[in-house]
Amino acid sequence: MDEEKAERFVANYRRLRRLFELLGPSPEKLKYQEEYAALTEIYYTYLHRKRDFEDIEGYVRKYFPKTLEIIQNSIDLGKIEELFPAIILDEEYLKRLQEKYLDIGDRVSNMIFDLRKFIYTEKSRSPFLETIGERVNRILREIRDRRMKTEEAYKELQQIVTEINEIQRRRRELSDRELSIILPLERAVGKSMQIVELVKNLVSELEKENLLFPGWNQKMEAIKRVGLKVRALIRKIRRLTFDDRERLYNEVMDNLIKVG
Repeated sequence: MDEEKAERFVANYRRLRRLFELLGPSPEKLKYQEEYAALTEIYYTYLHRKRDFEDIEGYVRKYFPKTLEIIQNSIDLGKIEELFPAIILDEEYLKRLQEKYLDIGDRVSNMIFDLRKFIYTEKSRSPFLETIGERVNRILREIRDRRMKTEEAYKELQQIVTEINEIQRRRRELSDRELSIILPLERAVGKSMQIVELVKNLVSELEKENLLFPGWNQKMEAIKRVGLKVRALIRKIRRLTFDDRERLYNEVMDNLIKVG
């Protein structure tokens, strides 16, 4: 799918939708109702394909009632959902993808769509996924610029899916606060039980001292006190340069502030 053309279509359709509503009961509008219904079906099929849904019963009902009427009378949204069901990024995801799409290019396109949507919906509670999102966006840019072969992109995306599965597995044992600190540290120095234990102890200490009270991440004094503890932890990790420590500190604090 040509993402640039798709984005132009979405922008043009949304302009058309506003005009359709503004025309009200105009007889001229009726001449093009079938064409508009067809474009609307394409639009919602695309949104479902991209996992980028609008709240039809809320947003569209409120602002585009005439379009909602077209949707209800002419478009089988259930069929669209059947064609493009929600994707679950679990351990079986890659297997299902391989069975469904024989062409590696189709797999890459689907993986990029699914990963971007997953990260978009999850990043508010899991800011540590943002770095993965940046990698997915980089892959997309390099494919567009023809700087990355499809096979190479597929391998990298497979690795990203595996990493996300690992993060989801670890969520059963670790809190989002703990993961928001552990993951940046592991990227810097590798995995070890020592890091996990250090972080678990730190979060436990912060919670016992009531430094992570509701709203702490909106108060500068509280952020400063948490930051001192985080710096103390990072200083315990050897083999890090001053710049490495500063980068880690900023990433960890950014994650913690977003997690709350």
